[in-house]
Amino acid sequence: MIQKNKAFSIWLIGPSASGKKTVGRLLYEKIKDNKNIVMIKGDQMRSLYENNLGYDSISRSKNTLRYINLVNWLMSFDISSIAAVISPFEKDRVMCRKKISNYYEIYLKSSRELRVKRDQKKLYLPAIKGEKKNVVDVDIPFDKPEKCDLEIDTENKDPDSIVSEILNNIKI
Repeated sequence: MIQKNKAFSIWLIGPSASGKKTVGRLLYEKIKDNKNIVMIKGDQMRSLYENNLGYDSISRSKNTLRYINLVNWLMSFDISSIAAVISPFEKDRVMCRKKISNYYEIYLKSSRELRVKRDQKKLYLPAIKGEKKNVVDVDIPFDKPEKCDLEIDTENKDPDSIVSEILNNIKI
């Protein structure tokens, strides 16, 4: 449960095309008038740091440290955040829980088949064919969260109902 009257960080996690950005944007719109909050998206974060990390497992974990540092810096100014990030490794999410106070993790789950259909970045099919490397849930595993605060199957739910479910659970 998110502690009220304190900066928080909501992490929307899941493989590419699971709905993180769409849900994050809608959630941000619902919260922004009542909270000092920013939205952090994985692609934006990489460009903020000159995109000098790759997409291999080691680079992905290093990138998580960047998210943690940014979120904690924002929180020092009483700014909350919504991070729409893949965050594929449980060990990194355990580190988030330890290093970020008022951290809330939401796993947006969907089948690979649906994510391939939604895939605007054209990551999955080339990776499945072996033409592309370092794609989470193809040649890099996505560790199912062991201790997420909320798990939502996005397979048959529209983004607005997902946001309503999140808001009913976080009660901020």
